[in-house]
Amino acid sequence: MAEPLEQRLLDVIRQELARTLAALCQDVGAAESSILLPRGESDLVFFASSNPALMQPGIPAVPIAASFSGLAFRTGQTIAFADAASQAPHFKAVDEKVGHKTHEFAAIPFSDRTTLGIITLVNRPATDGAPRPFDIAELRRAEAVATELARPISLLSGLLGSGSFEQDGAGLLDAELAADLALLNEPERRIVHSLTGALLQNRPE
Repeated sequence: MAEPLEQRLLDVIRQELARTLAALCQDVGAAESSILLPRGESDLVFFASSNPALMQPGIPAVPIAASFSGLAFRTGQTIAFADAASQAPHFKAVDEKVGHKTHEFAAIPFSDRTTLGIITLVNRPATDGAPRPFDIAELRRAEAVATELARPISLLSGLLGSGSFEQDGAGLLDAELAADLALLNEPERRIVHSLTGALLQNRPE
């Protein structure tokens, strides 16, 4: 059975975001980077990541009220730590699921009128000695990427309708829009894809 159009669209979006995050990791010397978006008012969920393990089923949602990621989301302020796992507010369930501890950590919020989500930077590719926090220049680079992503993700949130994100994509795309897209043939879908890209690049301030 063919994969639903809704899921295929989300897969493409996540793949593009994962490439952006991988490039950010190279720029700032991070082992991995992820985008977390809110699910309801209490949780953040992994929407895209340079680490494929974080996109598998069963990755726990991150509580907004009890995590460093949630703190960045609530305050709209970038935060960074040299050894996050050693501090009580660190949400350890994700570490336990993927099998490694978070040492260097940063959470960078992105917003378009309101805070939409966060980008995380996690660990250095290789640790020689004590953990070294992400420095100001590295955080500024991550903030620039967050600014670039804010408007496209804001538009994506509008297309998805509910504003509630799940890793499997179930129920995300507006039903009427999904039904219309499902009727398009392949050449028409390519046109829509190109048009969407043009809209994102030329959306007025």
